[in-house]
Amino acid sequence: MQLNYLVCIALLTASGVRAQQPQPVPVPADLRALLQQANTNYPVLRQQQELIRAGELRVDIARTALRPTVNLNGSYTYLTPVPQVTFPVNGQDATLKLAPNNNLNGNVSIGQTIYDFGRTDASVRQAADNVQVLRRGLEITQQNLAFQVAAAYYGVGFLQRSLVVQDSVIRTAGANVRLLATRLQNGDALQYDVLTQTVRVKAAQNRRIEIQNLLERQLAALTFLTGNPSPDVSQAITQFDLTDAASSATQPYNLDGDLAPVLATNKDVQLAQDRLRAAETEILVNSRAGKPSIGFSGNAGFKNGYPLNVEQPRANLAAGVAVVVPLYAGKRYQLQNQAAQLNLNASRYAVETANAQLRQNLAQLNADIRSNQTRLANLETQVQQARQALTIANARLRNGVITNVELQSAETGVEEAELGRLNFKYQLLLNQLELKRLLGEGL
Repeated sequence: MQLNYLVCIALLTASGVRAQQPQPVPVPADLRALLQQANTNYPVLRQQQELIRAGELRVDIARTALRPTVNLNGSYTYLTPVPQVTFPVNGQDATLKLAPNNNLNGNVSIGQTIYDFGRTDASVRQAADNVQVLRRGLEITQQNLAFQVAAAYYGVGFLQRSLVVQDSVIRTAGANVRLLATRLQNGDALQYDVLTQTVRVKAAQNRRIEIQNLLERQLAALTFLTGNPSPDVSQAITQFDLTDAASSATQPYNLDGDLAPVLATNKDVQLAQDRLRAAETEILVNSRAGKPSIGFSGNAGFKNGYPLNVEQPRANLAAGVAVVVPLYAGKRYQLQNQAAQLNLNASRYAVETANAQLRQNLAQLNADIRSNQTRLANLETQVQQARQALTIANARLRNGVITNVELQSAETGVEEAELGRLNFKYQLLLNQLELKRLLGEGL
């Protein structure tokens, strides 16, 4: 396995690794500061917070359906001709208008829904359910953001420690080049040996450049997530101590036990349940859409047009109660109910899918945990053996009893073993983080 392959595998699996029982995951001070910066600066969080505020306003808007409405109304209309009658008065014709040419009407009107058979209550509940879905989405975004920051942070530490390993490889290979060059001058080595070892040094330097590039990409990801152009990752490398040979305490999750607590705290399952409640409320809203409504209306103001002096504005007052009973709406309510029922069925299946997906993720994480722990244990032994083999190879090189191919094989063995051990330590750390995410916990 080549070094660049190991590095790429470690980074590509950072978001898909499944973990186990929650173990205490140390949160260094610089990582905690990065998490706070991400919660403050990440634009998606602020976008969702604004959407929640808008949703809360929609709840208030729905409540206003049962509140009175007051309007100031005014109108002017010019009419001609207008109905009039002519009759003699004292020997002269007198004209009496039955309507004014200049029609004036000004009043203050009030309207109030008295009872709407639960339609407003259902609308308020629906708006509140939508807000809860938005809040749950915000929680999921915050949780995912925290674990993305943590994964990137520990990825930086992994790559920084990989650079340390690679620098050691370069130093060893460079020393062997100098040794072979001296032996070439003494006639104890071939030019081929020097050239092949020089090629190995260049290849190791190119791999170091590749690791450095991946490190810079991880730092760029941290900058994007936290909004900090120079994120502090000074303690990241300390999470990958090469001298620490202890295996992770992470154990596979027990799928034979009661998963109800896990299903109750997993954010994705909670979101599916929130959407199910919203779908049930939609059924309620549609079932009450065709209900009658009883309302009060009234107005007070001035208008003209009253006989016998139709031009004179007079005070007027009107009040009444109206009942509206929907009789036929082209099957609109029936079709809306059918669509809402289908949406409810889909939401129920979504909850089942979320539950099954959580079980699948836990099962997959068990396989990853067992595999990573087994391979890490094997690599602990392999690292010790590879180091011992390289020490023997260097001693034989100084004594001139080893070929260049054998030396390269020993160096490659140490490199792959060290980087492989780092990789699986990184995977097990991500396993712990992923389990906390599956259980709905924070860092």
